[in-house]
Amino acid sequence: MIKGILFDFDGTLSFRMLSAYRMYKRCIEIILPDKDPMEQESIVQECLYWDQYGTISKDFVYTKLKEKYKPDLYVQKWVDDWAENFPDYQIPMEGVYKTLQKLHQYYALGILSNGDAQSQKKKIHALNMDAYVDAVLVTGEYGIHKPDRRIFEIAAEKMGLPCNEIAYIGDTFHRDILGAMKAGMKPVWYCFEKQGVTDFDIRIVSSMEEVERMFVEDTTWNI
Repeated sequence: MIKGILFDFDGTLSFRMLSAYRMYKRCIEIILPDKDPMEQESIVQECLYWDQYGTISKDFVYTKLKEKYKPDLYVQKWVDDWAENFPDYQIPMEGVYKTLQKLHQYYALGILSNGDAQSQKKKIHALNMDAYVDAVLVTGEYGIHKPDRRIFEIAAEKMGLPCNEIAYIGDTFHRDILGAMKAGMKPVWYCFEKQGVTDFDIRIVSSMEEVERMFVEDTTWNI
């Protein structure tokens, strides 16, 4: 029986694509102010492509930007700028607060996110998500990153539950779904920002409404 639900943050609890879009738009307007708005938009879209849902380092994105558009760009300055200012651009997934409130009536809740501890916690706190869950873990605090099963086991310990009593909801198959399965958790693939296709018997959802319905109302799915 599932007694706890553990969430990824970026792209699951947060609308990461829209957050990144607005952040990159701000950066391009500053870096390339002489470009007309449509050219700027095209470059923003390239940045989002290079960014790959946040799975690629910002060093790579800004280095590509330097090579293609701005030879004198100081890459490290903009990498630091991202870490400092991206928390201000966080946007919650639609319906997330209602869903978390509802689920918390029945389950222990937690967040497990890859990344630098300080910047990730700032992002989580910016949306007040830490007030809705029982535990928040960022992998940078432990030097162990998803999909390593050990970080899932640490999260389970923090929640006071064995792994087999926890469902893990995340948007990235390699980091979230594979890691959760290795740890013995019940994986749920959250595919709001991208389409998910797999032959494996893994539940796929695309909205917080579906998450809520699955765990509170859908008694036909034996979790």
